[in-house]
Amino acid sequence: MKKNDVLRDILQTRISNQVYYNENVITVRNPEVRQIFTQLRDDEMRSIVRLQKKVQRLESPPGIITKILPSKPKY
Repeated sequence: MKKNDVLRDILQTRISNQVYYNENVITVRNPEVRQIFTQLRDDEMRSIVRLQKKVQRLESPPGIITKILPSKPKY
């Protein structure tokens, strides 16, 4: 399994979690519990953004800097 595929699976799970937390924010009446779900939702959203950026970087063609200065030396 490719790294991109694994990251996409994790991304889908994070999105599902975020939807679940958001649904609970809407339906829960207890303010303390609602606040917990809000924090969890916001944490998931930050994680989703980071994962989306990482997937985008992995799927985009290498830029000119990457060609000039490779991250791993070629022996």
